Amino acid sequence: MSFKHQKVPKSVVLPSVPSDAPGLRYEKPELGSNYWVVDEFFKHEEAMAIRSSCLKKEVWKYGKPYTKELWPGMRTPNALNSKQLKKIEKYVKSVIKKNKLWVADSNKVVVDTNTAILVGAEEGASRPHVDNRYLCRYAAVLYLNPDPITSAGTSFYRLKYANEAAGGNIVDPPYANLVDALNVSSLPYSAWYKDIDIENRFNRLIIFKGSIVHSASEYFGDDLNTKRLAITFFWMCED
Repeated sequence: MSFKHQKVPKSVVLPSVPSDAPGLRYEKPELGSNYWVVDEFFKHEEAMAIRSSCLKKEVWKYGKPYTKELWPGMRTPNALNSKQLKKIEKYVKSVIKKNKLWVADSNKVVVDTNTAILVGAEEGASRPHVDNRYLCRYAAVLYLNPDPITSAGTSFYRLKYANEAAGGNIVDPPYANLVDALNVSSLPYSAWYKDIDIENRFNRLIIFKGSIVHSASEYFGDDLNTKRLAITFFWMCED
């Protein structure tokens, strides 16, 4: 859990990606192009009420280290009411320039959208991944800690090869995820460079392409009131 991803060295000429290695296309994360950030999305009082409502929920699902689930901490659905959710979706459609969003149906997995996720420092670590392309085109996160560790936001990553070459960061069709695109069952933590960090700020909403490799940067806190609290969203849209 203490592994720290390094950024691509700027003052060093790195080797080329091995010609026989599987790879990904690189799409540089660019604000306003493939990710968006808006601060103070809700009025402060409403954001505090949303936080309070989430923490008062009585039914939670548990992940690592309490169960065999791959995801960490605990989560609870229906974090926002319909009016609040519509406000977010209206904004998302305006920045990604799409007329329609919808939540994917799946018989195999639960799409945990509009879900509050609470994770402490000892419950999880960064886990670079992409969101399954058949279930998500765009994702969003609303941070809800009034006094967060700012470095515990969201990070984007790119492949790091054994020879330290810097590779790509996005899963393209026809692949659904990293397992498909790279033909691997899993990747070690050391297989990634950190590309860009987005700071954790209270009431900040971030939106991004789900097919870009990303992760929560880190987690913090040790009880209900201090653990990292965020609401996640996943949407499909027309390509």
